[in-house]
Amino acid sequence: MNRITNSFILVLFFPVMALSIFISFDLPLGVFRTTGSQLPYRYEILLGFTLLIAILFANRSIKRWMGLVTVAQKSRFVFSAPISLERRKTVLAYGVLESLIYTLIGIGLMILTKESFPAALIFLFFGMEGLVFTVFGANKFALGLSSKAIIVADREITVIYYTGLRKVSISQQTLYFDYLESLQLSFPIDAIPPEQRKSFLINLESVVDPTKVLIHNLGSWKK
Repeated sequence: MNRITNSFILVLFFPVMALSIFISFDLPLGVFRTTGSQLPYRYEILLGFTLLIAILFANRSIKRWMGLVTVAQKSRFVFSAPISLERRKTVLAYGVLESLIYTLIGIGLMILTKESFPAALIFLFFGMEGLVFTVFGANKFALGLSSKAIIVADREITVIYYTGLRKVSISQQTLYFDYLESLQLSFPIDAIPPEQRKSFLINLESVVDPTKVLIHNLGSWKK
């Protein structure tokens, strides 16, 4: 989720930054026969892109906070465990870096032109929100396994439902879940603490149908 959202935000950010530069330096826009500072509806165009970026940020933020609240309700799961210390360090590093980048983008847009002020505020706000989420959630990131799904809540929220699931396997430090119609979901193995992997596997086997779901090459977790 986080990678996809960041990709869409990046795609929307490029025209915002480009237009802000054209407006700030009053560069010529030959195709429109005008310059950046004279472009009609420039503020409205920037506001439109800003609204789309804000929706993406808000959607991601709501899902991440809801994920934390969900995994905190341990009574809902047959298995629950905090993510491993190794994974927590990785999430913390990437979360702080991501927040810093968004904050710098916000400052850059604010410096360029007053027309990009709304976009700057969005990047600054969600840059700070991301930092708060990462620091606050560092000790709350967890994984839960219920009778219906697996949920991993850390930097991004991963939900693995059992409906249509056909295979569970490990490859290159990633746990893969293969479904009908060639759908594949995954999350890093280090989300599960090493000492909890045996319990995770036993509980997973207890909630999936063994006649429909193949659990492949995870036997070492039971040793």
